[in-house]
Amino acid sequence: MTQGKEFIFVDESGDPGPDGDPVYILNAMHAHLLALDSIRRHLAAFRYHHDVVREFKDQRWAEKLSPASRHLLEFLAGMTDTGEISSTAIWLNKERYRTGGGPYLSRPGEAVRFRNFQLRLLLERHVGRRSWGQNLDLVIDRWRMSLDQRRNLEDYIHGNFKLRPRIASITVVDSAYVDPIQIVDIYARLVRRVVLNRAEDPERVLAERLVQLSEVTSGLYA
Repeated sequence: MTQGKEFIFVDESGDPGPDGDPVYILNAMHAHLLALDSIRRHLAAFRYHHDVVREFKDQRWAEKLSPASRHLLEFLAGMTDTGEISSTAIWLNKERYRTGGGPYLSRPGEAVRFRNFQLRLLLERHVGRRSWGQNLDLVIDRWRMSLDQRRNLEDYIHGNFKLRPRIASITVVDSAYVDPIQIVDIYARLVRRVVLNRAEDPERVLAERLVQLSEVTSGLYA
């Protein structure tokens, strides 16, 4: 178990509420500081050679396995193969998900609590695959949260004894200035194509190298 600085970057795809796309995805990418240095060098070259100055999600290549996205992801798949980084994703179909015998989000106003619960499940799955040390920063894309909701999330995550060692800090960021969050967004787009059976064989192979994926079908969030 490393005692150096580590990061887990988390992004979502879809809406945790009852409306919108029925498929909801949460993805986490875990990297220690040295691995993050390698990712930064790769992204600097990638942005230069492909003339990318804004967020990856704003690029036309982001929605498919193109030469640009393959250049971005194959390097990360190689780092995953060697264990330098690790990614875990969960997904659910709102039409199939059940809580306590009832349907998904049977009561209004619970989307934030439901998202927090799915984040907890994601982190529990991930720590079962790859433990972390005493100096982990959980970095989350800036979802719509009030200050109280953010504090509640921090208390909820820090109070979970399955997530040990305790996560040192929880940072909420805007993906516009955090490239690893943008990477996780591209991962989630690839995962979405896989779970919707829209992925070509090369995309499926790449997704299997990048992310350990599992469906969540039930759970009573509290």
